[in-house]
Amino acid sequence: MHPFKTTKRHLMALAISAALPLSAAAEAPPENPGGMVNLATIYYGIDAVTWDTSKWNWKANHDMLFMDHLIMGDLDYGPSGKNVNDFIAQAFIPPEHYKGDLAESWEVKEDPLRIEFKLRENVYWMAKDGVMDRREFVAQDVVEHFEAMKSSDRYIPTYWDFIEEWKAEGDHTAVAYLNEFNANWGYRIAWGYYNGIMPPEWHALSGEDKADWKKATGTGPYELTEVARGQRQVYKANEEYWDTTTIEGKTYELPLNDGVVYNIIKDESSSIAALRSGKLDIHESIRWQFVDELKKTAPDLNFKSALKTEGTFIALRTDKKPFNDVRVRRAMNLAVDQRAIQQSLLNGEGALLNYPFSQRWTSLYTPIEELDPQAQAMFEHQPEKAKELLAEAGYPNGFEFDLQVCSCDPYHTDMVAMLQAYYQMVGVEMNIKTLEYGAFRSQMRDENQAEGYLMDNGEGNPFSVLRKSFVSGQTWNPAFYSDEKFDSMWKTALHETDVDKQNEMLRDMNEYIIEEAVPQVWLPTQEFYIAWWPWVKNYDGELRVGAVRPGPIYARIWLDQELKEEMGY
Repeated sequence: MHPFKTTKRHLMALAISAALPLSAAAEAPPENPGGMVNLATIYYGIDAVTWDTSKWNWKANHDMLFMDHLIMGDLDYGPSGKNVNDFIAQAFIPPEHYKGDLAESWEVKEDPLRIEFKLRENVYWMAKDGVMDRREFVAQDVVEHFEAMKSSDRYIPTYWDFIEEWKAEGDHTAVAYLNEFNANWGYRIAWGYYNGIMPPEWHALSGEDKADWKKATGTGPYELTEVARGQRQVYKANEEYWDTTTIEGKTYELPLNDGVVYNIIKDESSSIAALRSGKLDIHESIRWQFVDELKKTAPDLNFKSALKTEGTFIALRTDKKPFNDVRVRRAMNLAVDQRAIQQSLLNGEGALLNYPFSQRWTSLYTPIEELDPQAQAMFEHQPEKAKELLAEAGYPNGFEFDLQVCSCDPYHTDMVAMLQAYYQMVGVEMNIKTLEYGAFRSQMRDENQAEGYLMDNGEGNPFSVLRKSFVSGQTWNPAFYSDEKFDSMWKTALHETDVDKQNEMLRDMNEYIIEEAVPQVWLPTQEFYIAWWPWVKNYDGELRVGAVRPGPIYARIWLDQELKEEMGY
């Protein structure tokens, strides 16, 4: 078997729950479907961080519905189709579920080693005053986009080092020439966080202009038409969008709606009230505390639950005292009663250990009971053992440290008082530093980042989660963890072409971080709920067709306005 074809199979480790509900067949829309879809998205409390994608902002795929990628997830495998992928995963599309986006087809070739993308014809950039005229999307746009992104001062180190160069070979063939094979190439260049394609005309703008939402353009399903910070982002349907969908044998042009409104709602209770009153059609992130009430007061709502796609933890700065000592880091875990947090704050739902590897990846995930005894103990509450370890490390009287926490996450803000009490029991004083998201995020990896950093970090996929959080110097490594042995293990696995050997390496690395490195305090991962009204059609709770990318999902939704009116909304 071709080694490069074989290597890609490691991505199939995602386990789709056998309990996925069987959904009714998609309902055919009327002749002129439409409606403005009002959402509280998965990140409903957070404004767009920046409109400049060259800043390597992870949230761009979520906010920039005007962008397309080379590849996306095929929703025919979703709940309304073959029902083998719920499209909840935060940044993991198995190769067998790939679908062409801007690329109609792609192929890994040798001599020389390369990936060829055959691009769609008759795809057009939207005209934008002061930026560009309407014109056709061509291969040179792909080349210049990746070159511009790599030249950014925010480029993630080593991210595209496996690419020797990009070339346009004709108007509709873009080729990535490789200096080495990368088993995670789909995530890195085709459907991941940082590869939504923007035109050269936009890249040529000044930094100030690129940060201006009025200058944003793309080939995607929507055009951004309004931004009111702290209130809303409004997207109008792109009437020239190239994609279609087939329902009951009939083909429809997308989007099926008139547009999408992101409602930015800082207060959690207000977001629930907006859903209950019908001001929101869909709410993508509801905590368990509100579900029973909603089922009583709004019984017509549809619900879907899932384990959150982020791990929750305190990143401990391993480059500074006291957390440069692994004994202290172990003690920080032993001091916390994780099961009590799960029972009290999460209603007994969720998962104790869901990071680095997600419990969704059953062939790679190592359960707590299969870890070594020293690691298993970190998921029990052992304050006396914690004090012993602190004394061994030279801190018999404990110490004081700062913890940064984002005000944007209710779970985190509810948890910090419990954490503070647990640490007081072992003589550790924790000073809570609460910040708005922008300030919180900007201080990650900065010199003034506190010794402790309470955060959620996306599960991504096996290679990406190990790289971003634990490889030396990476942008999303808030523990400042650096280990030559681990870096070498990761690089070796990335280039391994034997799937079984590669999976064994991935499991070993996950266990190494938990059992030996201990760069963080693991905390329970939440269960969350998605809710939508019956008038929302052609939707089954799907969230992402790429790395936090919802645009093609939204484009397939239509609203039954008559039903909404009949229900009194």
